[in-house]
Amino acid sequence: MDEEERESGITFGELCRLIGKKIWAVLGAAAAVTVIAVLLCALVFNPLSTCYSMSFELIYPTSAQREYPDGTPFSYRNIISRTMLEAAKHKDEKLASVDVVAMLDEGDILIDALADEDGSSVTYSLTVQAKYFPDGETAQLFIRSVADAAVDDIMRRASALSYGIGEEAFNGNNFEARLDLLEELYSTILSAYDRWVSTYSAGYQVTVNGTARSLADFRAEVYGIFVEGARELLAQQCAGSGYSLLYGEGEELEAAIEARVEQLRSDYQANEKIIASLKAQLGTPGTAAAVMARSYRAEEGTSSPAGDTFVVESPDPTLEQRIAYYTEQNALIESQLGEAVEEGKDVTGTLTLENAQAFADKLAGYFEKLNRAAANLTTVTAAIYRQNTFADFLSQTAESDGETSVALVGVAAFIIAFLAFAAIVCAVEYNRRARAGAPQGTDGGTDGADNVDNENNEES
Repeated sequence: MDEEERESGITFGELCRLIGKKIWAVLGAAAAVTVIAVLLCALVFNPLSTCYSMSFELIYPTSAQREYPDGTPFSYRNIISRTMLEAAKHKDEKLASVDVVAMLDEGDILIDALADEDGSSVTYSLTVQAKYFPDGETAQLFIRSVADAAVDDIMRRASALSYGIGEEAFNGNNFEARLDLLEELYSTILSAYDRWVSTYSAGYQVTVNGTARSLADFRAEVYGIFVEGARELLAQQCAGSGYSLLYGEGEELEAAIEARVEQLRSDYQANEKIIASLKAQLGTPGTAAAVMARSYRAEEGTSSPAGDTFVVESPDPTLEQRIAYYTEQNALIESQLGEAVEEGKDVTGTLTLENAQAFADKLAGYFEKLNRAAANLTTVTAAIYRQNTFADFLSQTAESDGETSVALVGVAAFIIAFLAFAAIVCAVEYNRRARAGAPQGTDGGTDGADNVDNENNEES
């Protein structure tokens, strides 16, 4: 049998002895290849093919409506905008080297949204390429920072809300328009509190400046500022005193009053002429308004000498109503101008600079109170968002996809490299021995191989 193996080639035992003589060289070469393979896998192939992803929900008061705090539509793609990624990058020093620009340009960051069947909540899945991070923990930190940046953006928008009216815009209107603006601001503030109460409850506690108070408490503060009774009295005073079309303050207000007095005086005189004309028509014979017949009531059985029944005609209601209207208008003008309805006389009625300025100051007082209430509403709103806005992650660690096990690559590389280098060693040694004419026996073969090695060592 040994003779047949020698004739057909090298025996398995001889292979083992040949490898054994060069075992350290083979192991060293295999180890070197393993290190190279592991490094290539960890630093090149895995970063290029591996993705990290995490899923989370953005919870905030208006998330169900898909709206930002200011009412604009919420766009989940804004979560991975450059502004948001830059903000996320600056949240931790470990992320300082992340190239978010290249990440966006190369499409290496993606976000998907999956809504529930009832649409009440949305789950966002954020995926990033591994090549931008030294390890999975850093990638996970980046994803969490992006979600936190989205939360910060929502709270920033809530803090930037402004419910009040600018002083310049308010004072730029006439007195009647100022009243309308005050009523609109009052309604806006109350409506905002009503929405918060319907979202949470009247007893929901909001912490502002370290003090917790209920929404009902905050709303009650506003309710008494500009109640309906106060609004009606102001509106009556504004219209009755002739302040509706006044504007400005100081010299501007004084000029506006003078112009208004002239206009009202002119209106008064024109109304007087109209009233006189209407009264003249009312008393003209032959007109319907002037026909007054004696009353013969048929039900009383009376009639005219000719046997006709008469019906009394009333004066023309249109003329009487018009006379009453213009008379009432002039009475109102008299209350506003007083003696100034006549040329050259001073105003002794309500339409004076002092009275108008006092009314303007009264409106300014309500304006300041409501603007403070509006600023307080902004603070309360920001506190509500601060208490109820966060990113809720479905898992605490990032999931990797496309990653190859470095340990498996190392084992496989070592085995393949070892076998390859062992085969090379055997081939080289066998060919060298064959050229030297070494005997092929088992024992002799070993001695012959040893002699060949000794001869080679001596030659070298």
